[in-house]
Amino acid sequence: MKKITSLLLSLTLATSVFAGTTDNSKTVQPTIAAAQGCDCFAPGFAMGAFGGAFFPNHGGSGVAGGGVLAEYFVSEYLGFQGSYGVYATNSEHHQMDGSIVLRAPIKSLCIAPYVMAGGGVGTNATTRGDFHVGGGLEARFASLDCMGVFVDGNYYFASGTNADFTVARLGVKFRF
Repeated sequence: MKKITSLLLSLTLATSVFAGTTDNSKTVQPTIAAAQGCDCFAPGFAMGAFGGAFFPNHGGSGVAGGGVLAEYFVSEYLGFQGSYGVYATNSEHHQMDGSIVLRAPIKSLCIAPYVMAGGGVGTNATTRGDFHVGGGLEARFASLDCMGVFVDGNYYFASGTNADFTVARLGVKFRF
């Protein structure tokens, strides 16, 4: 008799653990977010620095230089850039430019190819106005507060005989 009583008591206690209703209202359902890509090409200001090479089109070899730039994008596709560079030509070539920039962000890769055109002033013993066209590629790193790395090139149509030249740049940009 003691065995049957002990068995019934054990079954009663064991089944009471499973008694009651279940409440699934607090259950968290897993959600899968769609891949949005990076959001580093939003409108705004950026500052940067670059190293570059100056290639005269009338002969001679390329020379190194560098400079700074500031840009403002009114949308993720359209922006304006101002830059200043100095290159170690026969004396020093100072180049100040203003450009309109059209870019096409590829958010899934966090890169943006772009084209640019504008005008400026170059000085190297004489001061000349110029017009330039070019293009490049910029990669942004969301994990580094959208810091950008860019490479581009511009062909300059300068006033004067044999005054045209090309500039290639490699640099970094910081959004703020």
